[in-house]
Amino acid sequence: MKKVLLLGLLMLALGGGAVWAAVRPPQEIVQDTSARMIDALRANRETLRRDPNRLYGLVDQIVLPNFDFELMSRWVLGRAWQQATPDQRRHFTEEFRTLLVRTYAKALLEYSDEEIRVLPLPNAADGNDVTVRTEVRPKTGQPIQINYSMQLKENAWKVYDVIVDGVSLVTNYRSTFASQIRSSGMDAVIADLRQRNAQSVR
Repeated sequence: MKKVLLLGLLMLALGGGAVWAAVRPPQEIVQDTSARMIDALRANRETLRRDPNRLYGLVDQIVLPNFDFELMSRWVLGRAWQQATPDQRRHFTEEFRTLLVRTYAKALLEYSDEEIRVLPLPNAADGNDVTVRTEVRPKTGQPIQINYSMQLKENAWKVYDVIVDGVSLVTNYRSTFASQIRSSGMDAVIADLRQRNAQSVR
């Protein structure tokens, strides 16, 4: 699941993310940037396998700036976000972002030249919300559908959810964190995230 999700997330470095009418359609930008990212991975594969920590900067700089982590954190926490203090919200958002950096960097090491396709948009852009559809084609088996829910915010398209074969990233994490918060509280969840994030990608 993590590997498949990352393969799709490789496509999310959307550059400057300008207003829809002023730039190429988002799926074209996703396709072009995906190709550049994959070329870089192939060219540096052995170096990255020897030193996986170098991937942190790659993911952090190219992929994750295109996510709206505050919005994702709000939806992941649900009601708990409203009950959290400003400091708890900030710390959770920071640790959640780092968790995704660590997760995607580790999954990147498993990339093995699967074909990734960006599908045409079913409709023209409408307002500030769009879904970019992609699929990962493994060497064997059926294609895996990966959809990106994106919102136009401050002249930049930002991802606020990723759906892999119908499974929402936000919904998946919401279930996990809700259970942890009920049993241990918000501070314990943040502390647990911080501890996990301190571990090496190896």
